[in-house]
Amino acid sequence: MIVYTVHPESIYKMMREQGYYEGSRTHSDHAEWFERQYNWMVAQMKKRLPNYEGDEYPVWVWKRHPDRNGPANLRRGTRGVILKLEIPDEDILWSDFMSWHLPLNEGPCTSSKEESEEADNWSAEEIEKSWEMIFDFEKLSNRDPDWWGTFDPECIQGVTPRITMDQVKKVTRFIAKGPKLEKYGPPKKKK
Repeated sequence: MIVYTVHPESIYKMMREQGYYEGSRTHSDHAEWFERQYNWMVAQMKKRLPNYEGDEYPVWVWKRHPDRNGPANLRRGTRGVILKLEIPDEDILWSDFMSWHLPLNEGPCTSSKEESEEADNWSAEEIEKSWEMIFDFEKLSNRDPDWWGTFDPECIQGVTPRITMDQVKKVTRFIAKGPKLEKYGPPKKKK
């Protein structure tokens, strides 16, 4: 399957040197802010990807070519690459990009306003279990559109534990022109 991923040029340089790149807490801008959610995604990868046995953080991929200047990709002025990859579909765990924001915000994934009201009484475990809806495109397609909007099958993301140089089919280099932000993600929690 052809997919795309966006990374700083420094990650691509490291990938060329070692022959692969795998997800890492060290290289993720978001790992510190979303440690629980990323660990949950790792557990889902173990559960759902037949060839994955490790604990590497996810490498995010997309079915469609990403906008290199999208606000969630790289900070303005960063030298980056868009890698066009060919990865076996069984090595990618697909999820809905918009629904992924519910786990990121520690909220429940629900199908309707009524279910959301019920979720006010759910335990943390029940809320976390509801996050699995982000992988169920049929269920997402049947959600009340007045509650969540219409599911867009073009707006899905994937995670894979590792990308290798032999999977790279094209490299597009660029300098990000996105918004000038010091940091991405939520503010750091006070200790």
